[in-house]
Amino acid sequence: MSKFEYTIGKEVDLKEEWEKTLRDEGLHSNIILRCMYAVMDVIYGRAREIDKFLVIEILARYPYWAWEVGSYLRLTRQYANPNFATKAGSDAAWRHINLGRKSQDNEQWHMFILEDLMRQRGMKRGFVKHFVLPRLMAFGYYVLTRVMYRFWPAWSFDMNARFESHAEREYAHAVKDHPEWEAEEIDTEYFEYYPKVRTLADLFRRISLDERDHKHESWEEYERITGREFRP
Repeated sequence: MSKFEYTIGKEVDLKEEWEKTLRDEGLHSNIILRCMYAVMDVIYGRAREIDKFLVIEILARYPYWAWEVGSYLRLTRQYANPNFATKAGSDAAWRHINLGRKSQDNEQWHMFILEDLMRQRGMKRGFVKHFVLPRLMAFGYYVLTRVMYRFWPAWSFDMNARFESHAEREYAHAVKDHPEWEAEEIDTEYFEYYPKVRTLADLFRRISLDERDHKHESWEEYERITGREFRP
């Protein structure tokens, strides 16, 4: 049984949950993540704007992809082997496949919606900032997460929990930074896949909650595979 209350797919009081996030100090970030945040601030600025969050969502999918692909490769190694596979090993791989698949889909809905809102607003996308650099960062992050998951799975889950904690708080503080979003109504065809909300403020609150769920899932998986308590 989970020690956390998950909110994806549930009706919740978005403002109440948002206030919880604002009160939360968040998880400590390691040196790799702090460097990544610093690079993002240099390239996209410290202001919390939609185009910066789009890049965050492009990157956020990659650990989940790494878990899914890495787990399929693990199953290949287990079953293309002179020794018989164990159910415990296949169960762990299948659990990570499912977790990776549903989480990366959720992050992609965020990406689809944010990009569509940028299009609706007529926001310009620069060749370097929104084409070249996101691809380079995504490739680097994918390689990092694949290597981490292959050799140190617990570290991969630990770092992802910290990344998602940062994302949760960034989305929450973006709403605080932009009180005008409370009155900005939005609509997108991608609400076909994602819980529909009325305003841009509530969209960011909803996404912040999703990131909290991803944080907790990584937190719990770290504890499951290590048998140790997660250290915030």
